[in-house]
Amino acid sequence: MYKKIFVSNRMGLGDVILTTPILKALKQKYPDSRITFVTSPNCLPIVQGLDFIDEVITYEKHVDSVWKVVKKIWRYDLALCIDFKYRSAVMAFLAGIPLRAGLKHKRKLFLTHPVDKPPEWESTYEPLNFSYVLKQSVGIEFDADLTRLYVPEISKTEQIAVDEMLAVQGIKGGSPYIVLAPVTSWPPKDWPEDRYVELVRSLIEEYSYPVVLLGAPSDAEKVVTLDKLDGVVNLMGRTTVMQMVEIIRRANLLVGGCSGPLHIAGAVRTPFVALYGPTSPREWAPKTKGITISHDDRFPCSPCLVEMVGCPEKPCMQAISVQEVFEACRQMLSESSVHRNTKTVR
Repeated sequence: MYKKIFVSNRMGLGDVILTTPILKALKQKYPDSRITFVTSPNCLPIVQGLDFIDEVITYEKHVDSVWKVVKKIWRYDLALCIDFKYRSAVMAFLAGIPLRAGLKHKRKLFLTHPVDKPPEWESTYEPLNFSYVLKQSVGIEFDADLTRLYVPEISKTEQIAVDEMLAVQGIKGGSPYIVLAPVTSWPPKDWPEDRYVELVRSLIEEYSYPVVLLGAPSDAEKVVTLDKLDGVVNLMGRTTVMQMVEIIRRANLLVGGCSGPLHIAGAVRTPFVALYGPTSPREWAPKTKGITISHDDRFPCSPCLVEMVGCPEKPCMQAISVQEVFEACRQMLSESSVHRNTKTVR
């Protein structure tokens, strides 16, 4: 029985959301244990308040001391390094945690139970990959549904802020709208802006729904043409994380690449159309109601994220046509019944 469990994932917003099924399953398996989760400061809102996490600690390299975390997790029973971060394993080592599990990576000397990455990793949904690491390292197995993602409930204050934010843009009282998340954390994953422009024009012409742009403040400069289109509401960098969650939750559809907003849509059950190229849709795409468009079978180099190579031509993203994305949006907008099977178009 593990009384105190340390779990780390200091990657991006989407990666942290994909960790939530594991955290919930751990609490269900060990209900009397204390689960401490370490993540990056920008990811704090997406996990703070989840009832299956007892404590959330933030750590930012070059800002926080490692000892800040070490003191909090001193002599815990088990450390699960879900991320690939070197310092996560070092923290567990310095804290004297006897069982330290995770993928080998470059920090294997600090792990007592390092695991090799299996060849089918890119063909398996990421939470199931995390589960594999736990099973192969320390023998923990789960019966829970590991495809179900979680985010905290939004506060009443944030809900009111979203009401006002949308109302200013003419979106009131449950009016339909579409969310576009056109910029990801890695440029090779981005569909060209001119195609998003053509898509938005077609959607507005057919449905007259406002299109809300969401993303980080730094993303805004990458959508200068989209920002000028009639019917487009640019909220990039103008929301808190939880306000973004609520805007996505209320939307009729989300369209975008492999990014945090897409995983949020999976967690709040908003229908989506996901565009995949250099990353594997089998590993990363949500398993809720949506259509994932990928032509990776045409490109032996895809997925390429493992090597962090990418290429300026982005042929795997260029292969996705505006027409097929529009047809997928049309299908999602026409469906009213919720189902759990994600269709992949090839």
